[in-house]
Amino acid sequence: MLTLTDKAIEVIRDVCKADGLGLRILVQKSCSGFNYSMGLEDAAEPEDRVIEVGDARLFVDPGSALWLTGATMDYIDDSSMGSGFVFDNPNAPPPPAPGCSCSSGLCG
Repeated sequence: MLTLTDKAIEVIRDVCKADGLGLRILVQKSCSGFNYSMGLEDAAEPEDRVIEVGDARLFVDPGSALWLTGATMDYIDDSSMGSGFVFDNPNAPPPPAPGCSCSSGLCG
């Protein structure tokens, strides 16, 4: 489903040091692409897909799992924009046309 780079796995392990913690990934589609939200959780929900790589665990709800199929998650820590997780996702919708007027407030 989702491929993790070695750096992403390392950071997830560091963040989830406490036993049982996992990283939840939520994907929401907007007119300007995908929005990725993450947070720490003690356990997966019953319907979640759990991705385990060594002692790193990710929790993904079924809807987000569809959008993450074929994607790669990496961690960048030397970018001029700062540090953080980045996704290379072949499922991402094309960018909106200039002057998008969808009225969702999510354009841009």
